[in-house]
Amino acid sequence: MTLEDRMSSAPQKWVNPCGLAAETVTYDGDSSTDVVQLQDDQLLQQVVVQAKTALSHAKLFRDNYVRRTFKMEFDDMHATWKDSHYDWLPGLNEIPKHLGEKLDQKYLDTLELDKALLDAYEYMQKYAVGLEQIVWDQEEHHLEFHKQFQDTEYELRTVLCELQVALVERGVMSRQDVTRDAMSSEYRAMSSSSTFRNLRDWLIFRDYMNGLEYVEQIFEYLRKHLPMQS
Repeated sequence: MTLEDRMSSAPQKWVNPCGLAAETVTYDGDSSTDVVQLQDDQLLQQVVVQAKTALSHAKLFRDNYVRRTFKMEFDDMHATWKDSHYDWLPGLNEIPKHLGEKLDQKYLDTLELDKALLDAYEYMQKYAVGLEQIVWDQEEHHLEFHKQFQDTEYELRTVLCELQVALVERGVMSRQDVTRDAMSSEYRAMSSSSTFRNLRDWLIFRDYMNGLEYVEQIFEYLRKHLPMQS
């Protein structure tokens, strides 16, 4: 199957990741269904737990992936390419930290829950677009980390699902979903060169892990600073 065939036929797994019914996804707070709504504390706790789980999964194969692919140790790889970044993925203006760093307290103090949920959902969708291409290339070139990146896609989908649940439960109107167009053919066409493709995959994977750290940190902070609920 060609890349064009995949892009035109494969479902965008990051869209409606929970598989919710259309009337649920557009929930506006006036539903009369007998569904027990979760408290904000529970919603955010679930997001944090899934982000931690996804990050733990990534770390399980991260070092070996770097060692086998680049003949480098993780710390050296990270330091070498720390300042390299793709402009179609969230950058320092959106996520003001590098992988392994903590967010500044001044930034945390500016967070507002609904906007943070919308932003995080959008950022995670963008990572999902990149991870999908990694999985496709790993499969096409019969590379050894295909299964691990497939599992990474699944872990990201669970994070997206928890974010979607939080948005729906709070009655927040979602933004337009991120589409495959976020990643242009310029970046997809790197599949013919293993050197450029490998570096592309690293930058996507690294930013995805940083994004998970971001999600964990901001929602743990917001959870601890929620107003008292009756």
